[in-house]
Amino acid sequence: MSGSAAASHGALDSANSGAATSGIDREVLTGRWPHALSHEPLLRVSDVLALIQAEFPALTPSKLRFFDAQGLVCPGRTPAGYRQYSAADVERVRFVLRQQRDHYRPLTVIAQHLDALDKGTMHERVSPHAIDGEDDDYLTIPQLSSRAGVSEEVVAQLAEAGVIRQSVPGAFERDVLDLVVASGAYLAAGGDVRSLRSLCLSARREADRADAVVAPVRGRGEAGGGRGIRPRALGIRDRGVRGLCQGQFASITTVV
Repeated sequence: MSGSAAASHGALDSANSGAATSGIDREVLTGRWPHALSHEPLLRVSDVLALIQAEFPALTPSKLRFFDAQGLVCPGRTPAGYRQYSAADVERVRFVLRQQRDHYRPLTVIAQHLDALDKGTMHERVSPHAIDGEDDDYLTIPQLSSRAGVSEEVVAQLAEAGVIRQSVPGAFERDVLDLVVASGAYLAAGGDVRSLRSLCLSARREADRADAVVAPVRGRGEAGGGRGIRPRALGIRDRGVRGLCQGQFASITTVV
């Protein structure tokens, strides 16, 4: 066994050992990681390349086919035989490419890591990714569905429940994307829209309290000409809203 492969095996054993000794009894999962993201195949090969090539310029359709042949990613197929990828598939592709680029791990070891992630004996944090080159201020339901990795039906349910709101007729501000991703993970974990709405209302109340706290600072910045005070105060509030919305779901979705 080569030195790099042995080191990679050691890293996997260490990761699995850490999970076993963390004091948290995790049920062995079924299905493929990442379990909390949508597995509905909605993305074409060209969509996957648009999502990933900014970070990994060497990614090509032939490399995607190779990952499929190796069983690292299992995209769906259209009736005509074309590959279609889910949000979970895209994250698996990113994982494989990061392991190759950052850790020089061979595909055999990467496959073992993915198997451990599939079973829940190893954990890897998943975060929403921005789409390079996309700067639309507003997203339609199909756009929001595609970028968040959820079905259009889920987007419609979130809108009907008041979790997200249209900013202009037929479209939402792009800022709701992270919330839709988190909501999709919550629903996939077994939550329901009614409970989700309650969580969001609670998060918004906390955000309003945060806004009340920074309001005096904001006022002093405007009245006294203090440069930078108002943007910093607004930044604190904006980060707080995103953190509260995502944090409400974290304890539920990190185990799925």
